[in-house]
This record gives sequence, structure tokens and C-alpha cells, in this order.
Amino acid sequence: MLEQASNFLLQELCLMARCRIRPFKEKMMEENKIDARSQGSFPMDDPTQGLLHDHQFVRQLLQRYLSSQDQKVKQYAGPKICEALLQHTQLEEAVFYPAVEKLDAAMITRCLDDHHAADELIEQMQSLSPGDAAYDELMKHLNDAIQAHMELEEQQLFPLVRQSSLNLQDLALRMQSYESSMVSAKAKNVGQRTARGDQLH
Repeated sequence: MLEQASNFLLQELCLMARCRIRPFKEKMMEENKIDARSQGSFPMDDPTQGLLHDHQFVRQLLQRYLSSQDQKVKQYAGPKICEALLQHTQLEEAVFYPAVEKLDAAMITRCLDDHHAADELIEQMQSLSPGDAAYDELMKHLNDAIQAHMELEEQQLFPLVRQSSLNLQDLALRMQSYESSMVSAKAKNVGQRTARGDQLH
């Protein structure tokens, strides 16, 4: 059996060994996990749990990429890390940060700076191939930056939000609505690209 990238299941990440059978089915399940994760993932009493789930998801993918020598694993995990991070940061910047900024404006500014630094690394990675030496080096830098950022949110920002008088139910609903819209827009774009591809054949 060959080692495979993580197989995505609804509401949970399960890393598993890759075997030679059913490769296409497993790949489709993996590629749908980011979209599936976003459905119903923000508890009304604590929407930060949905963000924590994202963090764990990204940690698993980063660990998988950085610990593997399998090029197929890297070619799968690399783009998925970037995709997951971009989706996560877009949600935070559009809904979460504006809602909690009044609790600690300086911390939110620092978080936004972290996002900008990560965006720059991801932009450089998009012109390279996963598994290349330069891509691997950028991934190491991205890992360091993201791990520090997630630690800041988990140890300082999220507890502050939980202890605040903010309407967390309203925040959870707005976060869920925004992310559902992102997923729908992505699905529509994929459908349009597929239709254009069919027309070319």
C-alpha cells in the first residue's frame, strides 16, 4: 500500500493509508471535504469552534505535507492548504474580525497583518509546483507563520470573544451564511468551468 493524502469525511478529518483500489472515489471524497466542512459548523453558543475546526484541519494538512516524501501527497496537500487558508481568512476578515474588533483592536490589526503575510507566501507558491524545493521552503515559512497566528487566536482572541457580551448566536448565523455563500459561489464557478470545458470537446 502507498501512503495517501488525507481522506475527507463530512464533519471530521480522518487521515488514512492510501491503497491502490478505489483511487478515484477517494480523491473525490477528499476534494469535497473543504466544502462539506462548512455546512453547519458554527455552534450557536460558540462560533469560534468552527474556526478551531479549520485550524485543526490546516494543522493536519501541514503535518502531512511537511512529513511526507511522496510527491503525490505534496501535490494534493499543497494546494489544499492554500485553498483552506484563503477560505478561512476570507471569512474572518469579512465577518468575524469586524464583529470582534471592538474587544481588542490592536490584536485584530496583528491578525490582519498575519493574514497579509500568509497571502504573500501563498501568492509566491502559486507560481511554483508542490514538491519543488522552493515550494517546500515557502511551505515551511507558511507553517511557522500560520502556527503562530493560530496560537494567538486560540490562546488570546477566542477566549476573549467567549467571555464577551457579544451576541454569539447572531455572529454564528452570519458566519455560517457567509461561508455557505462562498461554497455556493465556488460550486457555481466549478460548474461553469466544467461546462466551458465540455463545449471545447
